[in-house]
Amino acid sequence: MIKDEMSFYGILTEIWELDYEKFRIPIFKCDWVDNGRAVVVDELGFTLVNLNKKGHFNDTFVLGKCVEKIFYIQDPADP
Repeated sequence: MIKDEMSFYGILTEIWELDYEKFRIPIFKCDWVDNGRAVVVDELGFTLVNLNKKGHFNDTFVLGKCVEKIFYIQDPADP
């Protein structure tokens, strides 16, 4: 597994499977957010992500084995 210190956040838009006959590789196409403008860690340690600020337009795909499942919720203090 590839491990990096930088995190990327986004919305999964498509799932592709590269078929090499002997093995298959799942890749995900995502709409990423701009890390510099859209991701903030608050004073309690929660990561706040503004999904309306898109970024990383040239790198839309990621290997399936390099992602972690997360979920987003609306912040009730900042609807």
